[in-house]
Amino acid sequence: MRGCCRFSGFTTTAYPLRVLLQRTRAPVLLGGGLYRQAFALLASAALFGLPAYAKEGDTFRPFVSYTHYYDSNLYRLADSEKALVPQSSDQYGVLSAGLNVDWQPGRQHVIASASKNLVRYSRYSNLDYDGSDYQLNWNWRLGNHWSGQIGATESATQSSLSDQLGLPINNQVTRENQFANAEWQFHPRWNVGVGAAAAASTNSTVGLAPSDYEDTSVSATLGYTTPKGSKLRGQLRQVDGEYPNRPVTYVDRLYTQTEYNLLGDWNLTGKLTARGKIGYTQRENDTQSQRDFSGVTGRVSADYVPTGKTMLTWALYREISNSDDLNATYQLQSGTSLGAAWLVTSKITLRANAAFDNRSFEGDTGLVIPGLVQRDEDTLSGSLSLSYAPVRMAAIDVGLQAGRRDSNVSANDYTFHSVFVSVRADF
Repeated sequence: MRGCCRFSGFTTTAYPLRVLLQRTRAPVLLGGGLYRQAFALLASAALFGLPAYAKEGDTFRPFVSYTHYYDSNLYRLADSEKALVPQSSDQYGVLSAGLNVDWQPGRQHVIASASKNLVRYSRYSNLDYDGSDYQLNWNWRLGNHWSGQIGATESATQSSLSDQLGLPINNQVTRENQFANAEWQFHPRWNVGVGAAAAASTNSTVGLAPSDYEDTSVSATLGYTTPKGSKLRGQLRQVDGEYPNRPVTYVDRLYTQTEYNLLGDWNLTGKLTARGKIGYTQRENDTQSQRDFSGVTGRVSADYVPTGKTMLTWALYREISNSDDLNATYQLQSGTSLGAAWLVTSKITLRANAAFDNRSFEGDTGLVIPGLVQRDEDTLSGSLSLSYAPVRMAAIDVGLQAGRRDSNVSANDYTFHSVFVSVRADF
């Protein structure tokens, strides 16, 4: 599959630096003149005409945003494939509108959001789609010793154009997740917890239905809080999953995954914080053991704030996930990323990011196609963006991104560069 990369918009406001530098949002794209005119009126009113704006502590925060992109290689085609399309580049727009809710009745805390996205392409209008994103999270507390979370999420978006076999098609992926957990603080420094979750991913295109999956998971944790406030937890987690639409000729329809994890949240200094999840993962298929996986997995990230106006973020990971390739049972993904942000003035923020990612598609599915090999590919990408907030309720962003992928399947190689301009208003 080929795929276009999308940017997240950024906002610079008078919020504390940590919140400021970490805020991201999903943009919406659109290209029609009618949408542009409608949004221009909204943006003008938001930027210059409205006296009210979102304040800290507001329960309801509506927003609207528009982002326009240019992408030099929309389909993520190799050089040898670019003759398959009349033009490899395209422009597209994303129009988003939604509502964020932050409600705190007593000791309870409810966080919710809902947004609709209109994505419109200038040249390849066959890729146009309407997306959505819904999230609900209730952080509950009962007495002084019991707490937990109950929530659900649902999103509908276009699948990555970079990973489809052959020329991409307009496929929407709907992802659903429901979860609940509870924690008992039986000692000032010790706690135990249990949790359960269910997840599903569904493709709208019949040809990609074999990549649909469903899974349920349960977990148990034992946690300890250090005198300085750092948190350590041991976790046992089991996942039972299924690819419900894979043909009966496939040998990997069902799987069980067991994880033994150590989770940590460390306050190392006043300027450095770190989070980590390191463990041992076993994934077993119900049919043939040679398609199983066992090994060390995890993710470590850190935030460093050397001054009141700068911040560095770093992450390192090695994770296993369900495969979006019909020729693999799972994919092993490892890599690292580095980001930097500089609050140039109270209204201007400069950001830079770089990332390296390796994906190894593993686990034979039983699909026999002559010449078809399992992919192993490296992706290198970087971005630079500038955000300007003329008033607290609005932001204008400009940025550029570039990247390349090298694969053992030459048709999956690509290079690209893209630029974007974004406007967002929070009411």
